[in-house]
Amino acid sequence: MRIGIDVSLVPGQTAGGGQYAYQLTRALAGIDHVNSYRLYPVFYYIVHPDFRRADLPVGANMRVAHQSLPPAIVRWLWRQDRSEDFKERLLGGVDVVHSTTFCAPRFRWGHKRLVVTIYDLSFVTYPEFHLPANVEHCLRGTKLAIDRADALIAISESTRRELIDEMGAPPERIVVTPLAAEPGLHRVNDPARLATVRRRYQLPERFILFLGALEPRKNLPRLLEAFAALAPALQREFPLVVAGAQGWLNDSVHEQVRKLGLGERVFFPGYIDQGDIAALYSSATVFAYPSLWEGFGLPVLEAMACGAPVLTSNVSSLPEVAGDAAVLVPPTDVDALAASLGRLLDDDAFRADLSARGRQRAAQFSWERCARETLAVYEAVAG
Repeated sequence: MRIGIDVSLVPGQTAGGGQYAYQLTRALAGIDHVNSYRLYPVFYYIVHPDFRRADLPVGANMRVAHQSLPPAIVRWLWRQDRSEDFKERLLGGVDVVHSTTFCAPRFRWGHKRLVVTIYDLSFVTYPEFHLPANVEHCLRGTKLAIDRADALIAISESTRRELIDEMGAPPERIVVTPLAAEPGLHRVNDPARLATVRRRYQLPERFILFLGALEPRKNLPRLLEAFAALAPALQREFPLVVAGAQGWLNDSVHEQVRKLGLGERVFFPGYIDQGDIAALYSSATVFAYPSLWEGFGLPVLEAMACGAPVLTSNVSSLPEVAGDAAVLVPPTDVDALAASLGRLLDDDAFRADLSARGRQRAAQFSWERCARETLAVYEAVAG
């Protein structure tokens, strides 16, 4: 079987769809030495400027398409106004095409089969959390995927239910393949390494951590309100660290910090290098992730893998990821967020118990399992 996989977000994202495509192809390279793979660093009309520098698996049965061509030629070939037939020919002679970017090509030639991964439907349930162009792209891509795909992959049971309830997708064509933390993410116990990372980002020794893109659905305003409601002594002992890429629609976050008088107790270290993330999670006294909606909530699993006690939301996919290894609270209830944070910060034994349970929970997920379940989808649609 010849399989083509869309990896067009890998050059530009270390989270979300880019991380999914990278970890999936890496795991497939490790388990499947029978089928051949063609990786598309550009797909449909998703052309990242650095597509030629994408760090992708290569091997005897895994090749990257178009990477040797000059970028100007590739952009010309994959122009948005190209016909569906033309783009189908660019995909080459494969049996299965796996789209990971809310794009759903229509196939007319040969016997290609289409698999599309859908991460979440927050652009339907919470369109105000997205830029209009993103809502339009994801909504159109999902509708076409439901119409054209031989199989839909959902990354959680929550997303599967959304596809059925919100979009009328046929249940029999949806397969759930849960994600996992990056294989290299483990608890860091080396005091020197932990201290080095804290110095690099100018962080205190003990802190509450949020890590993720600064965007509306991450619910940062309510997390800041909950932190402001803590006793002043707890705020001083455990400042709040809000780390991650800038995201979008987040201009009010810094203004809210100022209005709440939290300027010296909230740190914004910005984007964290991939090699420092394990040490950052391991340094956190508590990891707080009160997101309003998640397709999977990978940071929760990453924090657990590194032994950070986790506080997260009781909505969407987060309960199925966290299981009984985290404190779950309603994300819109500021009082509940503050009370749970206070309890975690005050109770050393409780944190230690959550840390141990979290590591056990994270170990139940693996990218090898995700790859095997995805390979089974390819085989089913090709068969």
